Amino acid sequence: TVQVAAGTYDYGSSAARVMKSGDTEKYITISCATRGACKIQNSVIGNRSVVNLGGSYITFDGFEITNTSSTGNNLGVYVTASFVNITHNTIHHIETDCGPNGGGGIAVAGSGSADSGIHNITIDANRIYDINYRNGSPSCPARTVQSDGILVETAGTANRVMNNIVDHTAGGWGILVGNSNNTFNSVNSVISNNTVFSTAMGGIIIMSGNGTTISNNIVVNTGQLRGRCGITVPPRVTVTYRSNDLWNNGGGNYCPEWGTSDQSVHSNDISVDPSLGTTFVNWQADGSGDYHEKLGSPTIDKGSSVGPPPTTDFDGNPRPHGTGYDIGAYESQTDAIAIPPPEEESSTGTRLSIDVDHPDIYISEIVQRVPA
Repeated sequence: TVQVAAGTYDYGSSAARVMKSGDTEKYITISCATRGACKIQNSVIGNRSVVNLGGSYITFDGFEITNTSSTGNNLGVYVTASFVNITHNTIHHIETDCGPNGGGGIAVAGSGSADSGIHNITIDANRIYDINYRNGSPSCPARTVQSDGILVETAGTANRVMNNIVDHTAGGWGILVGNSNNTFNSVNSVISNNTVFSTAMGGIIIMSGNGTTISNNIVVNTGQLRGRCGITVPPRVTVTYRSNDLWNNGGGNYCPEWGTSDQSVHSNDISVDPSLGTTFVNWQADGSGDYHEKLGSPTIDKGSSVGPPPTTDFDGNPRPHGTGYDIGAYESQTDAIAIPPPEEESSTGTRLSIDVDHPDIYISEIVQRVPA
């Protein structure tokens, strides 16, 4: 394990590279000693990356990653090998050239003309925002489709995209998994418990993958610039859908085949307008909110165990907590604690419940008590 001290690491015209490999018994772990306090940046332009992960059996954890050039570059984290874990990073302000090379916040090697076959990639609990967004507006035109928040452009097996929060991406989808050169490859890939919102294009798309599970995701307000769908799959690919929350996606909530549109949701899904204030602690469509679940959220305990889903959430808390898995990147850890009435006679009192996720918030209600 290599622990990196807090600070800003500016690579200028180069990229941070991890090219050595661990092995099945011992992954090489590169982590920030204080999660989120290590900033990796560079000023490269064109089809180049800020971080290049070229070795296998690597875990890359806890960094902030961005590009500082006025022109922008195509790739935040670029992965060219199998057996790589990318966890707990914040990746933002990656401006691609909006061209055919594609790119995004996290990109796994592959292209529309070739399938790399890279497999066993885990992308878990990352915060990705402002990919091809400048000053709150998309910086790629509606016709651009090659740049994504998370781009796993491989038909390899056992790729897992989980617990990520992705918003304000343009030039592609929030999350793309698969490769159209091997549309019907049998895989064991899981796209689960992500929260995707306010994207210019669609929410989640797969390009290949019989056996893919898409479960417990929140996908709302996507397809704002061009009417793409919340969840899109190719025709005749066998996908298991379970317990997603889809609302107000520009091209429809589901597009089960190219060129079709469907605002309905599946029988085990929910569809909740986040602006009602019932889902999140503080819903803000601009990405500035608090996307933990509100006490009593309709997403609590409504998820599925199919996949399987991740065993922890965005914060590292265990899943499930309560009677079932939650939908979205967070798992509510809230327990209501009832304070019993005192022995002496009293006509009224207060019941106090504590939100464990946000212990500074107290919810009280006046209740009647009848003396024994």
